[in-house]
Amino acid sequence: MLNDTWTHAISQTLGWTYFVLWSLSFYPQVLHNHRRRSTDGFSVDFAVLNILGLTAYTIFNACFLFSPVVRAQYGQRHPEGAKPTVQWNDFLYALHGALVCCLIGSHFLCASFWKFRSKIKRVSTLALVIIGGCIGVVALAILYVWVSASWKWIDVVYVVGMIKVFLTAVKYTPQAVMNYLRQSTAGFSIFAVLLDLTGALLSLIQLVLDSSLQADWSGTTGNVAKLSLGNITLVFDLIFIFQHFVLYREQPAERKPGPSEHDPLLYGSNEP
Repeated sequence: MLNDTWTHAISQTLGWTYFVLWSLSFYPQVLHNHRRRSTDGFSVDFAVLNILGLTAYTIFNACFLFSPVVRAQYGQRHPEGAKPTVQWNDFLYALHGALVCCLIGSHFLCASFWKFRSKIKRVSTLALVIIGGCIGVVALAILYVWVSASWKWIDVVYVVGMIKVFLTAVKYTPQAVMNYLRQSTAGFSIFAVLLDLTGALLSLIQLVLDSSLQADWSGTTGNVAKLSLGNITLVFDLIFIFQHFVLYREQPAERKPGPSEHDPLLYGSNEP
């Protein structure tokens, strides 16, 4: 009992610590944009896909925390663990992140309002297709629950969670490609990446501790969104760190040839 109490306390500490770190990780880019009065070097697709992804993650966590139907269905599928491993810090992180990402998105869409030097950048056609596809998949999942007895509402929630996982992988890719094409990470805040990396590590540790506390390791895979998000975030953050500190160290964007940051992220996708 004493060990369980300590494990629970450590889990809560880890959870709120990564909540703070991940929440703070949004602000270096906000401040970086305002300090430069520009969004140059930061991908508009990354910003927009982040809004949708964090909105999906907010819905995913809210359903596991507040929906009696989803919680009951989770208990039926995981009788040993009984309760979902989603925590309050997961929900608050996602909600806060979605709101801050809307602010960052306004830096692109309302550049004149913020008095930024950057021109209004268009979201690539491919990104718009991805967004439409994600919304369509959720709509189909809801329809399938109504017409099939084999699917339940928890399956729709898992689809929403997997959309967040998918968007996490997709959103990082354009920024990594932009850094490569510009041969620079100028304009992309490395402090945000470092906070993001630390938060991802603590998030995964908390998930493992929570499953250990319930003596049910299916709780790890039962929260597949959190598990996948942590691992994907780790991989891409390490790529960004390698780009910043090794590949393009002390190489300002202004000295590098290649496409302008004003060009569409996925080149050719926005050509009229």
